Amino acid sequence: MTTLVTRFDELSSHPPRLRATMQALAARLLKYLSETIGATADDQAATVDNAELDALREQPSVNPATLTDLYQRLTEVDQVAAAHALQMLAAQPDEESIDLLADLLSHSPPEDWKQVALALSPMWRADSETLALFYDRLDTRSLHPSTLAILIDLAGFSLRKGKLTEHPWQLRQAELVSLLGSVSLTISLCDALGLIGNPQNASPVLLQAMQLSHRRIQTEAAAALVRLGIPEGRERLIALASDPAARLRAVSYAEELDCADGIDANLREPLALAEAELTSWLTSPEQFGIPPQRLELIDTRTLYWPGYEEPQACYIFRYEYVLPSGQVANLGIAGPATHAFTADLTRLPVDDVYASFAGWQVEHEDIFEIPMTQLNVAQRSEADRLIGCLLDQQLQVTEPVALTFFLGEVALIAEVEGEGERSNGYAMTDGIETLHMRSQGSPTDLTPAMIVALYRGRKLLRTFNP
Repeated sequence: MTTLVTRFDELSSHPPRLRATMQALAARLLKYLSETIGATADDQAATVDNAELDALREQPSVNPATLTDLYQRLTEVDQVAAAHALQMLAAQPDEESIDLLADLLSHSPPEDWKQVALALSPMWRADSETLALFYDRLDTRSLHPSTLAILIDLAGFSLRKGKLTEHPWQLRQAELVSLLGSVSLTISLCDALGLIGNPQNASPVLLQAMQLSHRRIQTEAAAALVRLGIPEGRERLIALASDPAARLRAVSYAEELDCADGIDANLREPLALAEAELTSWLTSPEQFGIPPQRLELIDTRTLYWPGYEEPQACYIFRYEYVLPSGQVANLGIAGPATHAFTADLTRLPVDDVYASFAGWQVEHEDIFEIPMTQLNVAQRSEADRLIGCLLDQQLQVTEPVALTFFLGEVALIAEVEGEGERSNGYAMTDGIETLHMRSQGSPTDLTPAMIVALYRGRKLLRTFNP
C-alpha cells in the first residue's frame, strides 16, 4: 500500500492499471480477513466472541487514514478504483475505519450507486457490533439518494438476518415517508417502512405507491402493507402472483409473510416459476424493458448441468415481442440458468439449444481459448493441422479465429468458405468432429463465441447425460 501511495502520480496516468491494482489489493485484503476471522456473524445476531476479530478491532490491517487519503485522491482519477479504497475501509472492523467510512459516505460519496454498492459489499457480512457502529456514525442529514438506497437495503437485510434488533432509522419514519414521493428510492423505502412499522403514518403513502404502474413498486408496497396488517396489501400481493413479470417476488414475499395459501397452487409450481424467471429477466432494463407479448414452453427436461452436482429441471421457452421496428422472436432458458441470446436459436434443434446455454455457462480453468495472434509455435502447428482437416472437408479457411481448449481437447474455430451446403460461415473442428454454421448475413447469426459455446455444450451434455 505504501508503494502504491508513493507511485500514485505515475499510476494515475494509467487509470485502467490503477483500477486493476486497487481491485487486486482489495481482493487480497478481503481474502485475508475472511480467512482470519471467518464468516464472523453471517448467520448470527450476536457479536461473535473471536480473538482474531477483537485484535483487528484494536489494530487494523491497513492504516485507515491511508485508505481515506487514497480514496480522496482516486476520486479525481477513477471512481471504481476509489470505490475499492472504501471497500477496504468497510472490510476492517476497527472503529477508526468505520468512522472514516461513515464520514466519507455522508459527505463525499461515489457519484454512482454501483460504486456505493461495491464499496459497501463487505458490510453484508459484518457482525452486529460493526453494523450498529456504522449506522450510528452516519450523518443522515446529508446522505445522497444513491447512497441512501444502498444503506436502506443493507439495513433491511441486517434486520431480517437478526444482526440488528431494530431498524437503525426507526425514528426517521416521517422523513422516509416524505422521501417516498420525491426521489427514486421508492422500492427501498417501501421495504423500510414495512419493517419499521407504524401503519398510521406509513400506510397512506404505501397505498398510493401500490397504485403505480411499476410492478416492482406495487409488489414492494403491497408486501410492506402486509407487514403493517393492512388487508389491501395481502389482496394485491396475491393478485400480482398472476402476472409472470411480478410472480417471483410476489410469491417470495407471500411465503415470507405467511399468506401464500391465497395464491393459486399452480402459480407456485416449478413451471410457473420458471416462466416468471425468464419473463423477469426479459423485462429488466438491461434487456427489453417490458414483458414479452407471448411466452410458450417449447421443451423441458432434467439434465446434469455445469456447475451443479444434482440434475436440474431445465425449461426452454419461445418468446415474442411486437416492437415498432418489427417482430422479435427467440428462445430463452430458465432453470439452472436464466438467459437469452441476441443470436437466433429458433433454427437450431432443441438439443443444440440446450447445448448453447450449457456451453455458455460452463466455467473451468481447463476450458479457454487463445486468439490466433497469441499462439506459440507448438500451438500454431496444431492450428495448421486443424486448418488442414477443414480443407479435407471442402471448407476453405478465410480467417482462423482462435484455438480452443476443452478439458485437454484442442479445437479450431475459423471463418470459412464453401460451396452448396458447405456455404460461407464459421466452422469448428477438433479433427474428429466438425461443427459448421452457415452465415445468412444477419445480426442474429451465431457469432464465433456462440459456436464455441454450442460445441462445448454438446460435449458436456453428451458426456454427463448419456
